[in-house]
Amino acid sequence: MKMTDPVKSFVKNNSGNAAIFQELNIDFCCGGDVSLQTACEEKGLKIDEVYQRLMAVESPANDEKDISGLSPEELTTHLESTHHVYLKEALPRLTALMEKVYQAHGARHPELKALQGVVGNLRADLEPHLLKEERVLFPLIRELACDFSGAKMGAAEGPIRVMRHEHDEAGKLLKQLRTLANDYVAPDDGCQSFQLLYSELKKLEEDTHLHIHKENNILFPSVLGGN
Repeated sequence: MKMTDPVKSFVKNNSGNAAIFQELNIDFCCGGDVSLQTACEEKGLKIDEVYQRLMAVESPANDEKDISGLSPEELTTHLESTHHVYLKEALPRLTALMEKVYQAHGARHPELKALQGVVGNLRADLEPHLLKEERVLFPLIRELACDFSGAKMGAAEGPIRVMRHEHDEAGKLLKQLRTLANDYVAPDDGCQSFQLLYSELKKLEEDTHLHIHKENNILFPSVLGGN
């Protein structure tokens, strides 16, 4: 790996690097095509220090380190059984928790109204997105199996283009979420529910970034023949 390699390639090579990029607020999914050097320059970070940290990360001792070795159809099953299951449980729960915190603290923290709007928009975007993948794109990928050439590959181009666009929109909402939630640092007067909300929103961001990375940078290129 070189400093001029795309950010996404560092996570594709070792998913353990995702935690470092999350910490540094470097986009490795929708904006992962920029080089590590450029990303560090934009954030005012010392490239040598960041690079050394990335190179020192050990591969996680779970299936994430082998994710790029899965076939496209195996990867769709992995996505459904992990990230889709998580979002289907987390989004309704976070919506209810957000409402509880807003009712208790909204008068003293007017930013919670905007935050509640973003949480609602994320749910409104992501839940139909999951259904499109499960009912349209993923079955198509499984039907194509190992034959991703010619006209058959072309059948997946349209749905993938739509999914990439929706990923970009979700990425924008996640950036708003982090800003409105003060990098997920709850205020001093925040109750346990307030602190739990911010902790869970951070987890939502981390999981969704990794989810999008796996689709944009591993699944879709494997189907379309890209890198």
